[in-house]
Parts: sequence; C-alpha cells; structure tokens
Amino acid sequence: MKEYQSYDLRTAAAALSLITMIYYFIQSHTDSCYQPVIVVLLLLAALCENLSLFNRADFLPMAAAMCLGVCFGLMLYYVLPSFSDLWNQVNFIGGNTTAYFIYLGAILVSFLFAEAGAA
Repeated sequence: MKEYQSYDLRTAAAALSLITMIYYFIQSHTDSCYQPVIVVLLLLAALCENLSLFNRADFLPMAAAMCLGVCFGLMLYYVLPSFSDLWNQVNFIGGNTTAYFIYLGAILVSFLFAEAGAA
C-alpha cells in the first residue's frame, strides 16, 4: 500500500511542478522577472519524478526533491526585494507579489509531495 501512495505523491509532485513551470513561464515574461534557472529546475524535477515512476532507480525521487528544494530557495531569493516593498508599503522594486506567493506556495507543496514520495 505504501508503494501506491508513493506513486500518487510523486505523480502529484510532477504534475504540480509542470503546472507551476507553465504558469511561471507565462506570467514572468509579462512581469519581466523571468529567471531561466527556475524553469529548468521545475522541468528537471518533473522529468525525474516521471522517470522514477517507470524506472527503479532509487536516486530519481530524491533528485526531484532536491531540484524542487533548490528551486524554492532560489525563488525566495529572487522575490524577497518585492516582499520588502510589500512590507514597507512602497513600490521601489515592483513585481507581482500575488503571483510570487502562488509560485512559492506551489513549489513548496510540490517539494513536500516529492519529499514524502521519496521516503
């Protein structure tokens, strides 16, 4: 039973990271805050998760979780100046803070799914 839950969690992590990648790719080009490393890491995580479903390589789920963890850290690093604008109630840096919250939440949830599926 645990193996089927692991497959479900890894599938959910892969699907959520692909959806987040597409949303980030479209939205960030309109806000001119595009970072290609975020797209690459999300795509690599989804690819590792999908490959781990069909291949018995034990390192693939952890590689996907590692990619998503690094992606979350980079996304947090890139959006902190916009969050400081929100906290200080000024518009110095700019950016779409609502979209940033969505990115961070989706990446965090997919990281948690990937980590739980790898265990």
